Amino acid sequence: MTTVRTRRKVCTPEPIPSAAAEADAKRFDATPGVFTVYVVRSAWTDAIRPLNVRVDGTRDIGTLPRSLIRLKLSPGKHELSFEWNGRVWRQALQGEAGDVRIVELIGSSLPFAREYRWSDADPAGAKLRATRLIADG
Repeated sequence: MTTVRTRRKVCTPEPIPSAAAEADAKRFDATPGVFTVYVVRSAWTDAIRPLNVRVDGTRDIGTLPRSLIRLKLSPGKHELSFEWNGRVWRQALQGEAGDVRIVELIGSSLPFAREYRWSDADPAGAKLRATRLIADG
């Protein structure tokens, strides 16, 4: 499947969720019984490089610039991580059933800004920067 960024098409590792799933995810609502985590990757300087987000050390989800992932996790403690330039960046999360958390994968691989990192400083802004749902579940 593909998603579009500017004028280029970029392949995603998994099939892209339906338009209905995307519309549902972009409401950023809680899901009863689960801890819902939204991962937004969006920066105007972000290059077209995939980064894999690992959920609890076992499940890899490929991200692309200007993408959104919705994770429905069991209540409790979880960890998101990604590897960049030989370093692993981790984000610890904890939530109860019905909780919602929004985190951003921000940064760039462009020459003047060669780092990525996790941020949860601007959830309202992250919602606006979320463009295409590429993974749901």
